[in-house]
Amino acid sequence: MKREVMKHDRFIICIGLMLIVLEIWKQLTLWIVEFDGRYNVWYFPFQLCSMPMYIIAMYAFLLSRDSFAGFKTEKLRKVLLTFLQDYGFLGGILSLIVHDGLIHPGHILLTAHGFLWHLFLVVLSLYISVKKLSLSGAKGFLCTVPLFLFFSFIAEMINISLHGYGDCDMFYISPFHLSSQPVFHEIDIMVGRCAGIGIYLTTVIIGALMIHKILEKANKLLTI
Repeated sequence: MKREVMKHDRFIICIGLMLIVLEIWKQLTLWIVEFDGRYNVWYFPFQLCSMPMYIIAMYAFLLSRDSFAGFKTEKLRKVLLTFLQDYGFLGGILSLIVHDGLIHPGHILLTAHGFLWHLFLVVLSLYISVKKLSLSGAKGFLCTVPLFLFFSFIAEMINISLHGYGDCDMFYISPFHLSSQPVFHEIDIMVGRCAGIGIYLTTVIIGALMIHKILEKANKLLTI
């Protein structure tokens, strides 16, 4: 059992290391090649699909500890894996389906990077699901919501802090313009940006919950 757990940990951390290397390459290439030495804050690495890079680093940090901030690290690690499974699959699969944002005309390697990154997210999510490494049920999913809201808060602080340097739209919740996302742009027009952000974040949570339930049900069918 312990050997099996270590194998899972190694796989997850290897994915995390690959994501970090890919992100460093992407940031340098965007800065030096695509934008000729100018940094475009639109590409600051704190979108929802960037979170697995940070979460796996947190996961690795917790591996050598029995408790952290008064919580058992075993439960905290499960919460992180559940987040990776649900939000990772949601962000990964939607980005692969609606992939306009992954295309960099004239820069084939940057385009390939975008597809590869989101494919990694989907593969990691399915691995966590199939190996039953996440928390189960709606109650298990709800443990991820505070983490999502925390990341959303950090994203908004980044949007505000970097606004003077360009259009920074982490998590697509910049308060300085209407949503750049299909459908949610129209919702913002109707209800206002502040309420629109609340609706958008709620929709993401509901979407991740649906993914959680679908993956859980698929797992049960596979084990019949």
